[in-house]
Amino acid sequence: MNFTFIDLAVVIIYLLAVVLIGMRFSSAKGSSRNFFFADKEIPWYLIMISIVATETSSLTFLSVPGMSYKGDFGFLEIAFGYIIGRTIVAYLILPLYSRGEYSSVYEWIGESFGKNTQRSVSSIFLLTRVLGDGVRLYVTSIPIGFILRGYLGENFSEDSVGLLTLLIITAATMLYTVFGGFKSVVVTDAFQFVIYIAGGIFAFWYLLNQPEMETGLSAAFSSAYLTGKMNVFHGLDGNFFRSPYFFITAITGGAFISIGSHGVDQMIAQRSLACRTEFEGRKALIGSGIIVFLQFILFLGIGILLYQFYNAAPISQDKVFSKFITEKIPSPVLGLIIAAILASAMSTLSSTINSLSLTIMVDWRAKSANAEKALKDSKLLSIFWGLVLFFSSLIPFYLSSKILEGLLELGLKISSFTFGPMIALFMLEIFGKKKIHKFVTPKSLIASLFLGVFTVIAVSYYFQPAFTLVIPMGILLFYAYLVVLRLLRYPR
Repeated sequence: MNFTFIDLAVVIIYLLAVVLIGMRFSSAKGSSRNFFFADKEIPWYLIMISIVATETSSLTFLSVPGMSYKGDFGFLEIAFGYIIGRTIVAYLILPLYSRGEYSSVYEWIGESFGKNTQRSVSSIFLLTRVLGDGVRLYVTSIPIGFILRGYLGENFSEDSVGLLTLLIITAATMLYTVFGGFKSVVVTDAFQFVIYIAGGIFAFWYLLNQPEMETGLSAAFSSAYLTGKMNVFHGLDGNFFRSPYFFITAITGGAFISIGSHGVDQMIAQRSLACRTEFEGRKALIGSGIIVFLQFILFLGIGILLYQFYNAAPISQDKVFSKFITEKIPSPVLGLIIAAILASAMSTLSSTINSLSLTIMVDWRAKSANAEKALKDSKLLSIFWGLVLFFSSLIPFYLSSKILEGLLELGLKISSFTFGPMIALFMLEIFGKKKIHKFVTPKSLIASLFLGVFTVIAVSYYFQPAFTLVIPMGILLFYAYLVVLRLLRYPR
């Protein structure tokens, strides 16, 4: 264990810097709209970086290297799909939101299918974010808690150190999110992006210069190429239903994931709506896909070097990068790497808090003419959701001894469970126009939405399909339920 007082000081300085930067660039004055959109004054390139930082959780930072350690570069197929999906959102979905000047993407659904349908989609978003980001927050505490326990000594249990870690992360994030608003979230996202990318680049460089890596960069990747670990595109190996990286389903699955996360999920869509113009929103969306693609190349490259460093030892893919960080990174750079892990977690957490609060203000409350009261309520809601996410992270924390691996996988899959039916509902309005209204009712749409989500979860649990098939399956189930309910004449 190389963690020293200097590393601790680096982490503390990082936390203070994030809070101070967030407070310095506050947009939490004047109105609730300023609190959630910063009056659309933020440049598109900062929005683009904020999108990347928001979707890069600590789970991504710690787990993606393990994918190439255990397998190959096949995950880049998903990243190709991400770029395609964002392009579709930029040209097909974003114009519908921008021209209507909506604050919540679910307002658009409510305008066509009624307030109850709007709130139903919104409730699925709220539940998905709380459960999924609770898991991501918990995952952050694993390596940090392990390091801090080694530094603090055996007098502190793993439970107490883990709880302390979660509490510090949540408290620091809530502070600048509540008092700074959307502008502070975006600016701190940009700062945190620099931190975790710097941490990743250092880890790559440091691995390459280890005594065990005498062959150098070209030799390491040549060896990986000869053993097939540089493969990107996969044919159909094994069971089509359970193979996530068959290149056709991987690319289309990645596109659907991106359409869901950037088109029908309020957290990312909020950033697109905060751009000055529709054109800038497009640049932010598509540009973020390219940066994420390059980011994955870096993280997967780390995994290839880890494979060489550990000589293909049978180490869990979710733990191999954490193992290297905690055992090999020297002081004081270890403090920077820990700050990078915190950065990836806090950027996601702050964005979630802000978007959950916005969703309640727009989708669930009547508009208030009192700007001061609306702003106060927005801040109180941010505090509330910060606490909810903290307690959500305790669920996997206390279950971890039995189903840790299942929870890590669950954190990646929760969004896919809900995106399918949500995308299907949005597609119905985009392509069906007003013609569809005589065939469906708000009640049948709501029933199909929830039945679709519950069925996807059940099928995924019992039959374990590839995660790249989950969203298309959800889309088909939503339409199947609509047809059945139409035949049954529901509601009568």
